[in-house]
Amino acid sequence: MTMAPDRADFVVLIFPTADDLLKQRVDEILARRRTVDMHAAAAELASELPSIYPRVAVRPRAAVAGFGQSALYVFRDGTAVSHDNEGWISDPSTAQVVSDADGIYIDANESAERLFGVSRSEIVGRRVGEFTRPDARVDAGALWDILERTGRLHSLAVIVGSAVGRRVEFVTIKDGQGPGRHVTYLREHSLGTA
Repeated sequence: MTMAPDRADFVVLIFPTADDLLKQRVDEILARRRTVDMHAAAAELASELPSIYPRVAVRPRAAVAGFGQSALYVFRDGTAVSHDNEGWISDPSTAQVVSDADGIYIDANESAERLFGVSRSEIVGRRVGEFTRPDARVDAGALWDILERTGRLHSLAVIVGSAVGRRVEFVTIKDGQGPGRHVTYLREHSLGTA
């Protein structure tokens, strides 16, 4: 659940609830708008979020007969029901990159080379975020803060560079290969992938 400043008449519920990047983006949009009108907020979110979250659905729900507060539902994948688990990250063919505590890539597999459209030697030594962007307005420092606080990031991003425009789902696990060795798993995200 999230609530932006100056908005006490409704709450925003994010699905999936673990997508901290989506929560951050929603908070930013609503804080900038500073609206107290739920339907105007829904329209703003529905206008801005699809550039990263192409299947996003934003649905307002009025309070029913005084039971509870009005709510604005934001469904990253169009529905609250997840049709997928994270079993894909254990598949050896999944793209995988490893970064150090300073945010520098220190390893990448062949699948990551294909996904990013560059060789392993072009990945290693580069800064995290040079090949993907979760959202043009999300600060990289904020992402590291979320990873530090929660130990995990799971969201969507867009490939930049030679493979520009391809959407990916990613899971980053803090210390996934030992202290200071953060692992990110990536896969293409299409309309058929939840």
